[in-house]
Amino acid sequence: MKKIFLLTFSSLLLLTGCAGSEDDNEASQEGNNESSIEQTSSDEIVPTDQYGRGAQSDGQDTNDEEDPMRELSEDSDEIIVYFSRSGNTENLVRMVQDQTEADVLELTLEDPYPADYDETTDRADEERENDDLPEINTEMPDFDQYDRVYLGYQTWSMTLSNPIASFLEDNGEELDGKTIYPFSTNAGYGEGDTLDRIQEMLPNSTVEESFSVEDEDAASSQDELESWLAD
Repeated sequence: MKKIFLLTFSSLLLLTGCAGSEDDNEASQEGNNESSIEQTSSDEIVPTDQYGRGAQSDGQDTNDEEDPMRELSEDSDEIIVYFSRSGNTENLVRMVQDQTEADVLELTLEDPYPADYDETTDRADEERENDDLPEINTEMPDFDQYDRVYLGYQTWSMTLSNPIASFLEDNGEELDGKTIYPFSTNAGYGEGDTLDRIQEMLPNSTVEESFSVEDEDAASSQDELESWLAD
């Protein structure tokens, strides 16, 4: 159903790079459940200037200056689930949401990755070597209402980024029977084994062909992404 768009160049791989009354405040807090439109979103596409090896982040996985993106409704049958360290994947998320009007859930970690690239790389390598994936601290919605899941992620060391692997490990059964549409950023060497890894972790889901773009081209890839969504 989908076409694979792999935009690869000669850069190196790895991390890439998404006042009221008391009653009003209580109502706002109650927005943290799947029965309401929730929290923050932004449709602004802003190049990050952080690409490939050495890409820095805000030290809070895009959430240092604003709350994680979280838009959940009662009636949508599509949701975008994603993780973004430096914002490149998050730009793709904004494009996908603009075209699909899907719900959005940004994954956050109990212990965010460091701002420094090398420190993040060392930690990610250690997590993979020890099979010790990072802990997701995002409150999950009821996935029963969704038929289609757009999964946004990064290629790290030619495989699936650790936070997305953690999400799939913890919530894979909730995605049984759903159609998964993967989209990702990479540092120049493509998707690696990410699609095989997703299918391995979601054996009872249908994994469609993917969209993958080099991180430095993510903010300008709207036409290609729209074609992927349209096919």
